[in-house]
Amino acid sequence: MNNSQNLPLVMLPGFLCDPRLWGDVLANLPPGDDIILIDFKHCKSLQDMVGQLEKLETSRFHLVGFSMGAYIAKIFATKFPERVASLTLVATNVGALSEREQTSRSKLAGMLANVQYKGMNEKEAQRFIHSSSAQNPHVVQTIVEMSRSYTSEMYIAQMRATLHREDLSAEIAKLSFPVLIVAGKDDHVVRLPTLQHLHEVVARSKILILDQCGHYVPLEKAKELSVAIHEFVNSGGA
Repeated sequence: MNNSQNLPLVMLPGFLCDPRLWGDVLANLPPGDDIILIDFKHCKSLQDMVGQLEKLETSRFHLVGFSMGAYIAKIFATKFPERVASLTLVATNVGALSEREQTSRSKLAGMLANVQYKGMNEKEAQRFIHSSSAQNPHVVQTIVEMSRSYTSEMYIAQMRATLHREDLSAEIAKLSFPVLIVAGKDDHVVRLPTLQHLHEVVARSKILILDQCGHYVPLEKAKELSVAIHEFVNSGGA
């Protein structure tokens, strides 16, 4: 048994998400695992987000991040590699958000300075997932309900904190903990070639590509993701 097996699993949600993102994944993990769910909803800055991890009492843990949460995980892992037993990056952006995405988010943030954010509707949520997932009310409603739990102030703070992202691939490649990269084959937010390139840069990494899966991997392919995380953590990344 490797000495990292009994460490906690710390799970980070994405933009406009909260711990509900991981509900189906947790339901498929073996009972008894030590899970810590992070919520960035009330963070005011990037440092606040990283600080959520810094202040954890456990000195070392397995880190799992989805999308924006994976970016926060990468920042923490490069700052405090001695605290990271393994790193799982799910649908992670590599480097800066596209100009289109930055413009879209900035424009909406400007509008929200004067009106209250009301979250995504079902049609908007379906843009981010595979067509088969769009027929699953649970997946769609979870995305909608998570987004609707955000106020304008929360949206703006989270958007501004993570709008300008650095490419940390080279820094991650220099470190020693195992890395698992999980990609939705049909993700239109984070394109598959981007994550395949990350896998090539981080030579010690493993990559899992999930068919018929869009961006919201933890909701669309919960069982497959839970199996992959469990096997990865308990094999020491081998």
